[in-house]
Amino acid sequence: MSIAERRLSNKIRMFEDMLLRSKNNYEIETLRNELAKMRMSLQKMRYAKES
Repeated sequence: MSIAERRLSNKIRMFEDMLLRSKNNYEIETLRNELAKMRMSLQKMRYAKES
């Protein structure tokens, strides 16, 4: 796992933790959207690494 992948993975975990703790609906939606974007980026990194 590269450094960039590890950092993004850690950031995803941090955002997931924030999502679980959040009670504000607007913040929940924002975090979900950001998590989706970060997960897509991580998948692209992993796919590019395999190719």
